[in-house]
Amino acid sequence: MDKKQRLSESDTIILSLHDRWWGKVLAGEKPLEIRKTRPAGKGPYRVLVYVTGTGEIKGEFVCKDFLKIPTIPEIKDGEAQKGSCLTGQQLKEYAGESGKPLWGWYVSQVKEYYTPHKLSLYGLKRPPQSWQYYRGEEVPDVMTINQLANICGYFFNAEFDPDSELSPNNGYNCRHEGQQEKDGGVGCCCQWSCPLENVIPADEEDCEKYGLDYEDGEFVLVYGKGKW
Repeated sequence: MDKKQRLSESDTIILSLHDRWWGKVLAGEKPLEIRKTRPAGKGPYRVLVYVTGTGEIKGEFVCKDFLKIPTIPEIKDGEAQKGSCLTGQQLKEYAGESGKPLWGWYVSQVKEYYTPHKLSLYGLKRPPQSWQYYRGEEVPDVMTINQLANICGYFFNAEFDPDSELSPNNGYNCRHEGQQEKDGGVGCCCQWSCPLENVIPADEEDCEKYGLDYEDGEFVLVYGKGKW
């Protein structure tokens, strides 16, 4: 897989968010993010979340639609307040006196990165004040092969599998039909042999970019738009 994949400017956004709100997004308590503007197109949009003050993009979500919130004559009670965790007064203060509507960004498919991404990995020296389009190379998440095994759906431990009498590779086994690395006919879950099309081994240079020690584990690069 080519490490350098260019993202479309039309569907990828970097959005700045305070740590408090990011925590609520992760907890599923904030399904609506309020902004003064929205992208021009219909979406859906992949939204990369920069957590204010950290220098890092810590995760992402998908925004499939937007809620228009009129501010004249006043903001009505309802979905905007409940979904955003803001009061009507807070929304009013944020809107100011412009008379322009606010926009609620619907939040779905939230994902926290295993390893936060330094802003410099995106070629940026400073984060957006609110949000901006991003057109650049795909920045993958980095994790150990063991962490990947917990989410990929193909990992199993043959020792505890009633259908297998074998437990090769210390129990780190893989059911993926494309797995070429096998021991006794049972697939082996290894950094260098992972058959997933959006996963490649991370080398020492990759780990250095993310502030990781290459010797601490078998790391892999996991690209967000691949298929399991």
